[in-house]
Amino acid sequence: MDLLILGDPGTLADAIAKRLADAGGRAYAACPRTDSEAKALLTENGWTAVVVVTHDDARALRLTLLSAHVRPDLPLWTTLFDRTIVGQLHSSAPSVGIISPAEIAADALLECCLKAGARPVARWRRGVRLVDDALRLLTAAGFGLLVVLVIEVLLALWALHESVDNAIFTSARVVATITDSQAAAHGPGWFKLVSTITALSAVLLVAVFTAALVRRLSRPRLTTLSGRRCAPRREHVVMVGFGQVGFRLAQRLMERSVPVLAVERNITAPCVRMARRAGIPVAIADAEDRETLELVGASHAAVIAAVTSDDLVNVAVGLAASQVGPAVPLVMRLGDGDVAAETDSLLHLGVICDLHDVVADAIAGEVLRAGAERSPEAVD
Repeated sequence: MDLLILGDPGTLADAIAKRLADAGGRAYAACPRTDSEAKALLTENGWTAVVVVTHDDARALRLTLLSAHVRPDLPLWTTLFDRTIVGQLHSSAPSVGIISPAEIAADALLECCLKAGARPVARWRRGVRLVDDALRLLTAAGFGLLVVLVIEVLLALWALHESVDNAIFTSARVVATITDSQAAAHGPGWFKLVSTITALSAVLLVAVFTAALVRRLSRPRLTTLSGRRCAPRREHVVMVGFGQVGFRLAQRLMERSVPVLAVERNITAPCVRMARRAGIPVAIADAEDRETLELVGASHAAVIAAVTSDDLVNVAVGLAASQVGPAVPLVMRLGDGDVAAETDSLLHLGVICDLHDVVADAIAGEVLRAGAERSPEAVD
C-alpha cells in the first residue's frame, strides 16, 4: 500500500502515515499550493490510493475532484464536514469514499461523556437556567411588574374598598402608566405614599422590560423558558465549543435524552444558526472565564466537555472548570498527540480524547481494508 495524502500538513496526516507504516505500507503527505503541483504528484507512478485530508471543505472538494479526474484508477477518500458538500460530491463522484471527521469525533466524545457520567434525565428534573442576559432581565422585570400589580390590587381592595374587578382594572392601568383610580385622590395618606412608590417602580420596570424585550427580539434567541431549547439547571453536559464536532455531539446527547447546554463565544458561527432548528440551547460567552462556567451551572453539571478546535483553549477551559466544579468529570478534546500526553501526565484534568488518533485510525482502517480487498485482483 503506497498512499498519497493531499491537503493540510500536520498531526493528522502524520498519524495516518504512521499507521500505514505500522501495517507495512508507505504514505507520503503533501500540501500542493496549485492544481499543477497536485497533478504532478498524482501522476507519479507507484501510488495505490489517495486520501484528501483538510479542514477546509472547499479545498477538500477541489482536491477530490482533481484527484478523481487525474487518477480515476485509484481508490480515493476525502474528509468533509459539511453535509451539503457531501451531497454534491456524491452526485459528482459517487465512487469517492467520504469520511466525516466530525462524525467520528462526535461518536468518540459521546462515548467519553457517557463513561464519565452523562445519563438521560427526565425533562421535569432538569430545571430551568437563565443564561441569556436579555432573557434574565426580561424575566426579572416581568416578575417585578407582577409584584407591583398585586400590591396595587391589594391597596385598591383594602384602602379604597374597590370591587375585585375594578381593583384589577385600575391597578393594571396604573402599572401600564395609563391613569390612576379616581378614588385614589380621596384615599388615606399612607395609601397615597405607597401608591406613589409603586407607580414610580412601575415606570422604571416598564422601561427595563421594554428594553429587554427589544434586545431579546433583535438578536437570535438561543435559549427559552420552556421547550427543547430550555437551558437545563442540573445534571446536564456543559459543552464548550459549538463547531461541527460540538454540534454533532450535542445532537447525539439529545437523541439519548441527555440534557446539554452548549457554550460558544462566536454568535456568528455557522452551527449557532442551526441550533434553533435543532433545539439545542446555546449560551454565547467565553467559557475560559470562571463567571461564565458558574452562569451555565458547571458546578451542578454531570459532565463538562471542552470540545473546541483549539487544544490550548480546551486546556484553559479544563483548568477553569477544575476550579469551579472540582468534583464534576471533565472530558477534553485534544488533537495534538504531544499536547494530549503532556496534559494527561502533568495536569490530570480528566478524560482526554485525542481525536487525531481516533480519526487517523478510521482513515487508515478504510485504506487498509480497501487494499486487502484489491490484493487478490492484483495477484490474478
